[in-house]
Amino acid sequence: MTTLTNTIELGQFPLQVRPVPLRLRSGIRRHGTVAAPLSPPSFEERPSPSLDRDVEKLNEELPPTDRGLAAWRFLIGAFMLEAFMFGMVNYKIPQMVKTDGAGFPLNYGVFQNYYSTHPPFEGNPNLSSIGTFGTAFYFLGAPIATYLVRRYHRWQREVIWTGCTIAIISLVAASFAPDFGTLLATQGVTYGMGILIMCYPVFSMLNEWWVDRRGLALGIFCAATGVSGLFYPFVLEILLNRYGPATTLRVSAVALTLLCGPALPLVKGRYPASYHEKVPEMDYSFFKMPLFYVFSLTALLQGLGFYFPMIYLPSYATSLGLSNLMGALLLVVFSLAQTVGQLTFGYFSDLRVKRFWVNQRVPVEILLFVSPLVSGVAILGLWGMASGIVMLVGFGLVYGVFAGGFVVLWARMSTTLSPSPSLALITLSAFAFMKGVGNVATGPVSSALLATDVRPEEYGIGRFKNIVLYSGACMLASATVMAGWWVWRKGVRWLGSKGGERDAVRR
Repeated sequence: MTTLTNTIELGQFPLQVRPVPLRLRSGIRRHGTVAAPLSPPSFEERPSPSLDRDVEKLNEELPPTDRGLAAWRFLIGAFMLEAFMFGMVNYKIPQMVKTDGAGFPLNYGVFQNYYSTHPPFEGNPNLSSIGTFGTAFYFLGAPIATYLVRRYHRWQREVIWTGCTIAIISLVAASFAPDFGTLLATQGVTYGMGILIMCYPVFSMLNEWWVDRRGLALGIFCAATGVSGLFYPFVLEILLNRYGPATTLRVSAVALTLLCGPALPLVKGRYPASYHEKVPEMDYSFFKMPLFYVFSLTALLQGLGFYFPMIYLPSYATSLGLSNLMGALLLVVFSLAQTVGQLTFGYFSDLRVKRFWVNQRVPVEILLFVSPLVSGVAILGLWGMASGIVMLVGFGLVYGVFAGGFVVLWARMSTTLSPSPSLALITLSAFAFMKGVGNVATGPVSSALLATDVRPEEYGIGRFKNIVLYSGACMLASATVMAGWWVWRKGVRWLGSKGGERDAVRR
């Protein structure tokens, strides 16, 4: 039997590898919940014992994770940045949704309602692209942003400050926009880029501070936009109607500076910059795991159907003869329910239950099945058959809790694939990209599916029938993927146990 001896240089930590047999004993590793053979790792993949001891010593000296003043101080700062910076592109229209041409709704906020009815942008059919760029950058740019965060990790605080600065300057520049192209480049493209640059270093820091309670922490972070959505659109609408868009944009820039400025010093990582210089290169073996693609497909299907109820709920209400105020209140109900759902799903994703005398987490696969299943049933059963305010409020509550809580599960989806904080950020960016595909696809799909005539006696009052069916089908398809994975996994385990029994009989 041959052996191999080698010396590895890892920064300032030389590691002498003792002779080991090339024919190592194989073990068993679980990919998610499916057993698979584990081949011996290569020397390049093995962590240095010196580095492990260094990290353990560092962890003893640093503030604790999941508790303590430092962890909560970071989360408060991150909450404020998410609430106000991303809230500028994430709020919904709190009144009758305007439509043009094929019926595509203007879906990025009250600014767009104002632009579409006042010169110099009145009647411009491309106004919706401003909001699309603002949110699309946040999701579709996630893989690139996480690569840069990983590559230049020691500069992540400076990157957050840079992103906030770009976003605020973009609003000021948009206030001087003389034409649509300039408005698109400032309030749409560069503001979206600023948010992208700001957010993903924050996600990276969150993974450092929060480990066992990461789901709850992500739920609190994501709930920020729901909280700001309770008042943000109304304040902006008052400012627009009284002072116009130029002054409103400048006031918004000043307000963001005053509100987010004090939060920036609170947002810093747990590890010092010197630690990140010693972290080994990333292992991308999760691309070979079937569970990664199951999670990605589930996130894609959920994202394809997620946005339609939020966009069309006010328009549905006014089509039933309800007032614009009722449409706005429905969005408030949805925002409240979404906040509750994100906190609830975050809590349950961290929850440990006793199973066979062992404390185990609630399997994230169960939550990934329940969230889109209940959302799909609510869309098809409550929204499609709603004929008054009571059913619409009921739908907003149910859908807000179960559909809004899905995004929080990204944290446990990532740790199910690997406990590594760096890998968790990369897989989270993949799920965000899938949601971004759904965000971008909403516009073209809406144009194709939205009808023109309102017929109260029909399902979905006629005009929204295809929208309801499509959105509900996407949610149920997402739940079906998780159910199919569970059935397949159980089948593989059953066949494996039968094979073991046959082998035992032969022996």
